[in-house]
Amino acid sequence: MGGFLDGKAALVTGAASGIGAAIARAFAEEGAQIALIDQADTSATQDHITAAGGESFGLQLDVTAEAAMTEGVAEAVARMGGLDLSVASAGIADDGLLTETSLADWNRVIGVNLTGVFLTGREAIRAMTAHGRGGRVINIASDHAFFGWKERSAYCASKAGILGLTRVWAREFGPDILVNAVCPGPVETPLLLDGITPEIMARETDIPLGRVGQPDEIAAVALALAGKAGAFTTGQVWSVNGGSAMP
Repeated sequence: MGGFLDGKAALVTGAASGIGAAIARAFAEEGAQIALIDQADTSATQDHITAAGGESFGLQLDVTAEAAMTEGVAEAVARMGGLDLSVASAGIADDGLLTETSLADWNRVIGVNLTGVFLTGREAIRAMTAHGRGGRVINIASDHAFFGWKERSAYCASKAGILGLTRVWAREFGPDILVNAVCPGPVETPLLLDGITPEIMARETDIPLGRVGQPDEIAAVALALAGKAGAFTTGQVWSVNGGSAMP
């Protein structure tokens, strides 16, 4: 297995399934070594990469836990000899009217979706800066960053917050480290399909392309940002959403 990411070291959070797993597989197919980070077991992703001739290893980490992320990213960097690519894809969703949302509910979603991106990015950029070889940071947000869905206060706020972090980091760390966000629309992942009703699916597919996306379609955009196509791009938001939002 080899390609334009030969010799590159990458970490991907949320790598056990869905978009994170698809991005990890795509990077590995192009030759990158991947640290697979998730609170869940990443062995399925690792087995897929190994079977295809790639190289990866899993780290079972909670992206909201500062000490664990600091130590985990340091371990990943030490094992790979550096870090060139970081993808923050871990995320959760929770539904509920604002008046029925507890502070614990709010903190749980903001913790994974926004604090997790903050901690992942901070530790990755620290490593990239220390090694002095630059890098690419890709944060996975959502089309929900652009508009509000009822009963999703914490989710929409967290995804909009990712765009703010992305733009700040792009200014702070350019030109050596390029930082961009990807905003998927509805994608066929466990996050979308868990407990989905016909009414929700109808809402999600009421977009110009009339269907949900596939994880590998999001991975293709992350792969472009990791390569030559992303060489003059930073602080940008790539919308891959079938037309659900047109910012």
